[in-house]
Amino acid sequence: MADKNKPIAREVKILDAVVKEDEGTEDEPTALQYIWLQLQDVKTSRIYTSVLSLDDIKEITGMNRYLAGRELINFTINLRNRETPLTLVFNPDNDEITAETIKNEESE
Repeated sequence: MADKNKPIAREVKILDAVVKEDEGTEDEPTALQYIWLQLQDVKTSRIYTSVLSLDDIKEITGMNRYLAGRELINFTINLRNRETPLTLVFNPDNDEITAETIKNEESE
């Protein structure tokens, strides 16, 4: 019998990608931008979410700087328009796919 908590390789497609901003708190009013992703398992149609910080995006893309403004918006548009599924290794019983999982996307 397979271990239910074991991460496995699954193909997911990007359903939505949106730039969001957290305005922080009164004590720490720093605004933080991030990308919220909605992903769907190709095989089971189950929906997952993921949050990518600007640091995550910089690391995933291999860029030496942060995306900002129009570049960040265009990046999310490109994610939404991506037709090729991603192959990720994750626990399909969790509702959230972490940035670390996306950083370790399996190459075909």
